[in-house]
Amino acid sequence: MNGISSVKQSMDNQHPRHRLLSRRLMLGSIATSAIGISGCPLSMPQTLPGDASDDEQTVSVGSDDRELATLVRDTLDYEKNSRGLSVSINGAWQIFHGILAYGSEFLIDTPSGLQSAVEYFKAGGVCDGFRPRLGDRFDDGEYGFKVDMQASTKVGQGHRDQWLAVVAQAGQQRNDQWKIDETTLTIENWLRQAEFDVPLNYEAEFSWTLIPLSFYRPSDYRWTARDGETYSTELLVESEVLRDLAASVCGGTHRLIGIAYALRNRVTEGSAVTGIWSQAKDHLAAAIEMARVNQNPDGTYSTAYLHRTGWCSDLGESLGTTGHVLETIAVAGDDETLRADWVRRSVVKLCEILELCRGVDLECGVLYHALHGLLEYQRRIASA
Repeated sequence: MNGISSVKQSMDNQHPRHRLLSRRLMLGSIATSAIGISGCPLSMPQTLPGDASDDEQTVSVGSDDRELATLVRDTLDYEKNSRGLSVSINGAWQIFHGILAYGSEFLIDTPSGLQSAVEYFKAGGVCDGFRPRLGDRFDDGEYGFKVDMQASTKVGQGHRDQWLAVVAQAGQQRNDQWKIDETTLTIENWLRQAEFDVPLNYEAEFSWTLIPLSFYRPSDYRWTARDGETYSTELLVESEVLRDLAASVCGGTHRLIGIAYALRNRVTEGSAVTGIWSQAKDHLAAAIEMARVNQNPDGTYSTAYLHRTGWCSDLGESLGTTGHVLETIAVAGDDETLRADWVRRSVVKLCEILELCRGVDLECGVLYHALHGLLEYQRRIASA
């Protein structure tokens, strides 16, 4: 059975900123909620913005781009500077989500003091959930860079190639060096191991594998994996397009992001958007339309992500769903979509929720996917 057949077989099987009293009431209600699991704590005690004065500025959906950009920038800066993680306390699940949001600017406490998390790991640093090892030895004598799975632990890598996808989005280049003990490898070694291990992806969850492929390989790239069969980026895109989003983790938003990066690479190359690529484009457009149709009147996205209406009063849950959906739109949406009032409204609302959650430990996956969504939105709007 060739690689294509084996994968196909697996397929078959109010205001944006609340007044002081309102904020205090809301914070009192969320302090007892369960959003501190695997939490990202504050690095120092924080005071609520606006405590010194009731005359604070608000940002509405009708505000100009400069005002909205300022709100997003201030939100990103505040969260980066007010929360801290440590390799002696926190696991890779938490730290790598921080890298996703802030790249090399994300600082952590290490035995050598405060430093960039990316630089710490590149130099051979480890923590719970990230202890890479030498992988397979290839025909040219090079070794792969292997990171083991620790699914469902919220400590280690929960999805295949998840950490490679994070460092790709964080700006690491193929020839950037990463150490395992005293051996120096590169991102290329890490990517080759991921490609070689595609047949081991029994979950048929290729969302994270597609991301580094889209950053480092041409869209028509093909390779031979450990089973001797030929795989391709197009094959993985096809697998992801045919998956049921409603039955996928985080409402299928991660699948959509993987597809979106692959399609962006295809378009940037100037290659034809036909066949599966055309299907991928339509798939993304349909998902974004579902997000719009099911958006709540307050600007949050549905607590069911894309698939039906849903709202709740728990700010932690709203942060998780709204953050993941905005992240998807920021990566997959076109310039017109990003400037639409309904998307701008969700950006303002997400910043509002994050402000209301200041002083509260948040689950790192929820927090940093939301911040990555804001960062991607900021980048896209700035370059549009």
